[in-house]
Amino acid sequence: MIAADEYPRYIQYLRTRPEFIDFSDEEMNILMNNMKVKDFHKGQELFDQTDERSRFYFVVSGLVRAERTDESDEFTFYTYIKQNLAFPYRGMFTDQYYPYTARAMTDIEIIYFPMATFEHLLQKNTDSIVKVVQEMGSIISESEDQIQRMVTSSAKQRVIQALKIFEINLGEPLRCGRSYIPYPITVKELATMSGTTRETAGQIVKQLVAQKLLSYEHKEFRFEKAFFKDDLA
Repeated sequence: MIAADEYPRYIQYLRTRPEFIDFSDEEMNILMNNMKVKDFHKGQELFDQTDERSRFYFVVSGLVRAERTDESDEFTFYTYIKQNLAFPYRGMFTDQYYPYTARAMTDIEIIYFPMATFEHLLQKNTDSIVKVVQEMGSIISESEDQIQRMVTSSAKQRVIQALKIFEINLGEPLRCGRSYIPYPITVKELATMSGTTRETAGQIVKQLVAQKLLSYEHKEFRFEKAFFKDDLA
């Protein structure tokens, strides 16, 4: 746990983010008096699906995976929350329980405070609640696009689409239309995301590397401009 005397610098950091930029000094002080800053190791669970929805989180560094399983336990939806993003937005003001399980994909640093405190401050701040609604709309659009991309019986196309989703959600630009993912993504993780085996995902990655569409070294994906052509969609 980070010492409380370090909290003012975290508050100044939060002030630069859309969800918090419109809060007054008094409101930010309320957050600071109720917040915690904590490091989690890779693989640690922050909360489980259906746990009581008691905290609102902000990722200072690292990567979080959110996974939601349907009532039949036959379908699991995965999404990823990178640094400088907050969660969970789903169920704001309404739900009693978390809608998904959140787990550290890397070592992470997290700010969190009581959900009730954050929601109470939002109710008094129209500008901030508009920003939150906009963020919720963006998350819904991304989730719908992801589901549409992954609806295919072709394992190869699911792997390609999973790679494109990783790039869209997590990618950072390089020169000449290239990009890379600044987080370690294992072939096993890619297989999980695309609903195929590790062996199949690994073979497809090797094919894409041989075609010089991407490179994969030390768990880092780098994408060439040609990877984004429509005929790979």
